[in-house]
Amino acid sequence: MSLLLGETVAASAAPPADSQLNGFTSIAASQLAFNDSLVQAYEASARKVAAAAVLEPTRIEAIADCSPATIGVEACLRSFVERFGRLAFRRPLEEVERDALVAVGNSAIATKGTFLAGVELVISAAIQSPHFLYQVEVGSPHPTRPDVRNLTGYEMASRLSFLLAGRTPDVALLDAAAAGELDDEAGLRTWAEKLIAAPDAAPAIRDFFGELFVLGDLETQARDPNLFPEFSPDLARSMREEVFKIIEDVVARDAPLGEILTTSRTFVDGPLAVLYGASAPSHDWELVTLPEEQGRSGILTSAAIMTRQAHTTSTSATYRGLFVMERLLCTTMPPPPQGVVTTLPPSSAAPTLRDRLKVHLEEPTCRACHYMSDNLGLTFETFDAIGRHRTAENGAPIDSSGAIDSLGSWRGPRELAEALAASEVVQSCLVRQLHRYANGHVEVDGEWPGLNALDAGWTAGGQRFRGLLVDFVSSELFRRVGTTP
Repeated sequence: MSLLLGETVAASAAPPADSQLNGFTSIAASQLAFNDSLVQAYEASARKVAAAAVLEPTRIEAIADCSPATIGVEACLRSFVERFGRLAFRRPLEEVERDALVAVGNSAIATKGTFLAGVELVISAAIQSPHFLYQVEVGSPHPTRPDVRNLTGYEMASRLSFLLAGRTPDVALLDAAAAGELDDEAGLRTWAEKLIAAPDAAPAIRDFFGELFVLGDLETQARDPNLFPEFSPDLARSMREEVFKIIEDVVARDAPLGEILTTSRTFVDGPLAVLYGASAPSHDWELVTLPEEQGRSGILTSAAIMTRQAHTTSTSATYRGLFVMERLLCTTMPPPPQGVVTTLPPSSAAPTLRDRLKVHLEEPTCRACHYMSDNLGLTFETFDAIGRHRTAENGAPIDSSGAIDSLGSWRGPRELAEALAASEVVQSCLVRQLHRYANGHVEVDGEWPGLNALDAGWTAGGQRFRGLLVDFVSSELFRRVGTTP
């Protein structure tokens, strides 16, 4: 919205919150239908945006590239519709669409007597359209395969821009689409590299990893103030910012992405430095080496993930183990069978969570799933429900070792992080997660050859995330739609 009408106007938008499905909002958007309340919410938001937009008449005339006082109200309205419509719909308007929006604007002008009244109604109508709210992808027929369609240049412009820049395509990218520059692999690679290098690529990278690592609602997490008096929404925002800074640093240096799991250094502000027992920064954020004795390793032991994957008063080996399973290993765990008692023994009978969770491994109906999740999650028991380091629980020492078949054994979170960073399963899972996020669906059978090829290239290229992005957007997985790309 800010690209269309500016930051101030964009701030007035109040659309309904996005839902998530299979871990990503894009999958929910592609599969969930609007209900009446959502339609009403989008309409109310569109009206607010339109009303705010016409408070800046200079910007409106800049978009229209005309003044109604100079060329006439009707001509200037038509110019605004064509130019704004191209940005909003991310393609040139069809004649019937243009005429309909011009008619909408003229009706408001006839009623209220001003050019801006017509513009306001045009904006409101345009940003309620499915062609604005959705990425409408029809494509063109494939010359030899009736089951797939090639995306058009304008459709590719939308895909590229939303994935790599986190916004609607600008005029330059739409012009590139019109010139055929997005019709082949070479052109897509060129534009992908350009978009990734742009300053607004950072928010797009944050969007992907923020959803992948479930960081969006961190500041709304509740913690018992008696047990965790230092926890606050401000501290939670600092926690999330730390994770993003680690990832951005690795991506900016074009280092192997596995570093986000294995690094012993992190970025801290004042409150995080206190939480971690690190040296206080000399300015807002500073790169520091974390205390060796804490055994921290990259984002997995960050306060953000430890906090998000915990209960209000205690840690959760199940949450933390499931996080690793679902987000890094692309493995799911079914809900507990009906009738299974999930209550654990009290801490008076079993002082550590490892002791209390033995019931999961002794019960055959639980062991099949909890063998993996508990072994993974218990490794992080040296970090409490807000990520503070600890060595004991209820006076008993914490054992953070573990083992699962696919990773082998480890003696603590650092060794687990190193095993995950070296795992081919984790590397392949990251490719799948990017595909799900970008394409709005879980992979299907016909997509596996393309995913395997991406995985091989990503591994051969040293697991550089920017290289993966360029390879992905120029692949057939991203350039085609249909039952089997």
